[in-house]
Amino acid sequence: MLRSSLLVIALFLAQPGQQLLTLEIRAFRGADDVTHETRITVHKAGERERAVAQVALGGSPLMNVPAGIYDAQAIHEKDRKVVSIRWAERLVVMPYPDEAGHHLEVINFTNGYGALQMRTAAGQKPEGELALFAASDHGRPVALARLHAMYALFVVPASAYDVQVKRGPKPAWHTGIDVPLDRTRLWIVP
Repeated sequence: MLRSSLLVIALFLAQPGQQLLTLEIRAFRGADDVTHETRITVHKAGERERAVAQVALGGSPLMNVPAGIYDAQAIHEKDRKVVSIRWAERLVVMPYPDEAGHHLEVINFTNGYGALQMRTAAGQKPEGELALFAASDHGRPVALARLHAMYALFVVPASAYDVQVKRGPKPAWHTGIDVPLDRTRLWIVP
């Protein structure tokens, strides 16, 4: 019995330190990026007494956190006055293989919105031109991608959309891509 107890303790102590992941939280008001006007505080889900990470006004939206489930409070300010407060609850941040240690979440102060993050399988920003169209209506795009260092981002009303990817003379269409309400969906560009 003593040997098995010592073995369990030894295995527990031998576990490597928990890997930190990069959590990026961006704030929007509708389709407008207001991240630079927003304070963000991240807590372990259901434990709001002590912050795990924070982003100051005008600060970088990147923070390092261990894998876990989090609640985030976003406070949008203008001229030193609070405009809106929004909570995003139960954000799952795990070392998913297709995220390469970088997890993005979008908090929107306007009801009815969601976000679509697009990356390559190698965790890079997609090549070519990207446009989002209303499902089955390819007449005019409803949004063009916002390009960031590692990804392309669409922030639009939650719904199903068709994505056009132009890398050459003939565009590729990907239909029925769901942009969930109050969540950020990661979609790997084929």
